[in-house]
Amino acid sequence: MARQEKYEPRQLIAMFRLAAVFRNQLLELGFTDNGGAIHSAERILNILGLRLCYPGLDHMNNLRKHPGALFSAAALAAHRAGGRVFIEHISPHRALTRLAIGQIAAGVDDEAFMAFVRAHFKLALLTRTETDRLNRINRSRIAHDRLQAAGIVVGPIDHTLPD
Repeated sequence: MARQEKYEPRQLIAMFRLAAVFRNQLLELGFTDNGGAIHSAERILNILGLRLCYPGLDHMNNLRKHPGALFSAAALAAHRAGGRVFIEHISPHRALTRLAIGQIAAGVDDEAFMAFVRAHFKLALLTRTETDRLNRINRSRIAHDRLQAAGIVVGPIDHTLPD
């Protein structure tokens, strides 16, 4: 029997809408995103992104076992050899959360918001070296070629991986 999800996407969208309003109210009072104004929205967007983009994934740390996971060639080799791989948001999560809050402020409906999340919430598995190189080049800005600029190419793999 499939495990019942604690939060369903529409419920998460309602929560995100509240978190977006709350974040903006905190900013008006002088609190900053680095201070924590955006944290609830980030967390809710992360859960929503996992539900919409990686169905069946019970925890982000199990991404390497998901059939939709994207690996760099080096990360796949490391994973197959029993080494560690690191999860990277292809669109930096804070920047994506700010864009998502902008979508809410623009008045998009739930369907359009789900489409936005499906289009932009992407994770990749990288090696430590790749993650460090990527962070040196662009840690926080959304760019369509962010990984490529760091010399990283990711793609889906044949998931006949040993555990």
